[in-house]
Amino acid sequence: MNTINNKFSFARLGAVLKSDFVEHRWSNIAAFFTLFVAFLVCQFTQMNELIEISHIRSISPEQYMPSLATDCTAFFYGVLSLALMCAAADMCGVPLKTKGRGLNYLMMPATNMEKFVARTLVNTILLIVMAFAALLLADLVRMLFVPLFEVKEFYGFTLPRILVALGDPFSSAYRMGGEVWGPTVDGTVRVIGFSAYYGAVNVTTMVAAFLFAHSLFILGGCFWRKAAIIKIWITQIVATSAIAWIFVKLEPYVLPWLGDVLTSLFETEQQAGMTLMGIAIPVLLALTAFNWWLGYRLFSRKQVVAPQHHRGGKHLHQLLGKK
Repeated sequence: MNTINNKFSFARLGAVLKSDFVEHRWSNIAAFFTLFVAFLVCQFTQMNELIEISHIRSISPEQYMPSLATDCTAFFYGVLSLALMCAAADMCGVPLKTKGRGLNYLMMPATNMEKFVARTLVNTILLIVMAFAALLLADLVRMLFVPLFEVKEFYGFTLPRILVALGDPFSSAYRMGGEVWGPTVDGTVRVIGFSAYYGAVNVTTMVAAFLFAHSLFILGGCFWRKAAIIKIWITQIVATSAIAWIFVKLEPYVLPWLGDVLTSLFETEQQAGMTLMGIAIPVLLALTAFNWWLGYRLFSRKQVVAPQHHRGGKHLHQLLGKK
């Protein structure tokens, strides 16, 4: 059932976002406060460790802030990745948590696509903005307590350094993927040049793999309402174990044949690997698009009205049918 018409309306999308902010403001505040506390505790812990290390070996005052930012970078992106996974798995959990809330969400004057886009924006873009805002606030609060540590060099912001560090994995992947290998000399591979194409393929593959992994959590969040993150992790563990078991069983038969095929088509292993990556990119993007489409179908109102997941043909007809 569509309200008004089938056309996407940014005005209705804005109304849905406004309603989401008002309805779930306390959940958003709790998420922001959790991120803020996590970043602040990490900074205080790393400051204390740096001071203890400075008593053992000499550390110049100019190294305090760069070291603090470096130590906090991995923690920040680890927490952000975990938060994105949990938020993606909560696509249906928040608006449909109770029967009354689900009915209100169902009757909201907006199309399914507008609601789906709104939930996606809240669970991705808003969360990323909240994470960086929480980090900035943690920086400000940390500087208020710097006099207690009696190390004035801890005045400063970690946010700019962490933003710069955001591009480090991509630049490293670009450099490593762009190195052109020559023949092996004395047991080591000799680098004979650099290929911008190889580097771009390496980075694009990494981005496509991340988008595909995130789409799996979006799909799981649209399929399960309760404890979705746990069910998604269990499903991924089972699926990964099954794929690994199949690979181990087929490895003696497939790898020799694949090695012969690749050797006959390519001069080096690097060319073969980059070609396989080039093939994997459109496959991953296609699977990502399919996961998003299927997630949207599962997010439809028919699934809201009938939340139980039928195993019969009626469920598949509702999921794949136009009506």
